[in-house]
Formats: sequence, C-alpha cells, structure tokens
Amino acid sequence: MKKAKAFLAFILLLIVAVSMVNAALPVIRPGQSVAVMPNPQLIAPSININLIKIAPASPGNSEPVNVGVKVISGLTQQDICGLDASNFNLETLTVPPGGPAIVIKNVFPISSVAINQPVSCDYWLYIVPTSYQGNQYTWLTGTYTLKLYYAANGQQLANRTFSFRV
Repeated sequence: MKKAKAFLAFILLLIVAVSMVNAALPVIRPGQSVAVMPNPQLIAPSININLIKIAPASPGNSEPVNVGVKVISGLTQQDICGLDASNFNLETLTVPPGGPAIVIKNVFPISSVAINQPVSCDYWLYIVPTSYQGNQYTWLTGTYTLKLYYAANGQQLANRTFSFRV
C-alpha cells in the first residue's frame, strides 16, 4: 500500500511539474511565430517639427508659414526619404477668433548643400490660410494650433500637434 501511495504521489508531482512548464510556454497560434509580436505603437514612425519660420507671413496677408519636418521610422530609427504632399495631412485645431482653417500649399525636400554629406530627408511644408470660392483668406493675429499627420499607403501612421503665433 505504501508503494502505491508513493507511486500516486510521484505521478501527481509529475503532473504538477509538467503543468507548470506548459504554463510558462507561449500559446502557439497558427500562422504566428512563437516569438513575441512587437507592439505596433513602439514601431510607429514619428514626426519631428524642426523649425517654424513665420516670416513673411503676417496679419492681413496669406504668405506661407514654413514648417521644417522630419519623419523617422520607428523600426529602423532612420529618416524616411522620398516623401511628397500625398504623405502629409493637416488638421486645424484652433485659430484666432474668426480665423480660417490652415492647409498645406506645398511640400519641398530640403536639399543638402555640403559636399559628401548624406541626402537630407527633411521637408519644408508651406502652410497657408484656406481659400473659398476664389477668395484667399488671410492670417489673423493670434495663435494657431495644428495637427500634422504622416500617411503612407492610405493609412495615417503618425501625428504631431504644434502651435505658432502670427
């Protein structure tokens, strides 16, 4: 009888040990590797606002405000090159009372002028007050808060909120 109890205790201990080992292993799903999938938030690209050049924009005119931006890959931490106007969207969050929405007029890559330097992947965004039925609105005195979106393949992948005063 003692041998049977010892044998059953051994089997029970073995079952508990195997259960603990199995609990530590990740669940394998079809089509997914055993490795932990990275959090998409951690590999999303980011937008850096490098410079906001207000002049020649001033109250009463519609000259562009120039915004220097850089988009950085979250995966490689390298600048993303080859972007154009289709990669950027702008949302007007706040404007001075009675002020117009702000839109992107143009996007220009910033070129590197130094010899033997890597190509710059920074961009100038020229932003202006919107126009409506042929009427170009003008800047008003006050603070503008905008949200810039980086999009690729039809998906908005990153955004950055920034403010400036005219």
